[in-house]
Amino acid sequence: ESAQQVISFCSTLCMHYYCYWPMETQVLDGSSDLLLSLAKRGPQMRELLTSSQSFQQLVLLHSITAGMRHNASQSELDATLHAKGNTNGAPPVALVRGYQRLPYGQKSRILTALLVASSDSQNTTATAMLNECLNSVQTAFSLFIQALSSKQVTPNDVNAQDMACLCVELYGGIARASEMAESERIPPFVTPSLPHLSGLMVYYAEDLAICEKLLLFFRDYAEQFVAMLDRDQSIALFSSSAELLKSYSTNHCSARVVVKKTSATEADAEEEQSYSDVLCAIQLLIHLGSKDFIDVFNTNNKSGGGVDSTQVTDMIFFGLQQIIPLMTQGLLQFPSLCTQYFSLVGFMMDTYPEKVCVLPFDLFNALLESLLFGMSHLDPFVSKSSLHGISGITREHLQKKCLDVHLSQHPDIFDNCSRRLLQEVVFHPSLIWDRLEPAGMCLLPLAALDIHRFANVVNGLSQHVCPPEHQGRLHTAFQSLVQPEVLDKVCSGGYEGRKNRIRFKKDFNE
Repeated sequence: ESAQQVISFCSTLCMHYYCYWPMETQVLDGSSDLLLSLAKRGPQMRELLTSSQSFQQLVLLHSITAGMRHNASQSELDATLHAKGNTNGAPPVALVRGYQRLPYGQKSRILTALLVASSDSQNTTATAMLNECLNSVQTAFSLFIQALSSKQVTPNDVNAQDMACLCVELYGGIARASEMAESERIPPFVTPSLPHLSGLMVYYAEDLAICEKLLLFFRDYAEQFVAMLDRDQSIALFSSSAELLKSYSTNHCSARVVVKKTSATEADAEEEQSYSDVLCAIQLLIHLGSKDFIDVFNTNNKSGGGVDSTQVTDMIFFGLQQIIPLMTQGLLQFPSLCTQYFSLVGFMMDTYPEKVCVLPFDLFNALLESLLFGMSHLDPFVSKSSLHGISGITREHLQKKCLDVHLSQHPDIFDNCSRRLLQEVVFHPSLIWDRLEPAGMCLLPLAALDIHRFANVVNGLSQHVCPPEHQGRLHTAFQSLVQPEVLDKVCSGGYEGRKNRIRFKKDFNE
């Protein structure tokens, strides 16, 4: 009984903070953290929460205001209360109005706490609350989509934009509720709405507030639920994500051009924050890519009902094609953007180089240029990822000649890679030793492609990086390094291939 009193007091306090102090951010954050912390403490605590009258009122407040904009009129409020059929047991209008004024981001956080707290399926009261929370969001979103489809409202209308923000934020709250009990109940609810949510990007790609909220929802949903999605749910997520990124890229490729200038650290962080939507899109692709490995190692999936590996890689490379035009060298100077981008690109190039080689030349060249930019980056992770990516592409062409079409029009692709690798990494005055090994393993397949062209690159470069008296020593060193019997076995597997790669690495380090 004493525990119930404490929990009731906490939920009542949170409800009053929400309704009477809706603009006090720190107070609201603390209240939402408190509710979520209590909800995660186990089934007994959740039962105490759902038994609290204040918590039940919070659920009712969410249900009433799920489709109410900040500027909703009194007549809209009255109509909503009448439609809910709860005019007798409804909270006071002052509480409803206060809850309605809450920032949409706070409503999202509260919804997450409500879902986690009411997630025990054995408790019929809690199950009813859970369904009420979810259905109110679905109903509000469905009515909004119907209004857009029937042109009852125009996308550029202020009320429509406000409603889009509210709906996307609430779905974001659902996407972050993976800590609830039996969270596998969320994907069947969310999946039918995914095409409509991604379709909002067509209308609101130029509105960065709504655009970023959409990207955040898809990123969080992929991060927290991709492991439990079945084949149909995964394909729905992949398809919707592809359409989302396509609409996003179409509207932002020409608009988001940046050349980062030297400035104070605080100003840099603020400027980087303005490109958080790009970072979010990259993280979405990273989380979607994990589905391939989750299904491979999921021992419960013995029926073969997982997503085919090619479907995952095709989706990631389609998304990558949408992201590449956005990644200018200016954007790559932002640390978090740079690290996440090369985390995705370096892994995909090294693991699936065959997909890269069939890209249209403009996209392939942009991707290669970003790797060449990254190989001399100060961050060792970025530089190693880039070097592994270039090495993967080169080995793939060495084995399958998959870049012959591009080379017929641009024969100096690999010459440029060799030249920049030697000039910007190997012969750089401040060579960083932690990337020496990946640099050598990248240089090996480049030399094996065409030893004569590689020799011409070395000869031309030696005149710029070495004084005349040292050029002879440099040529001798390269002749001893580039041995035909080693280069012929670059792509060999097994012991023989490994032995020759170790030999080259040893000679390169010396």
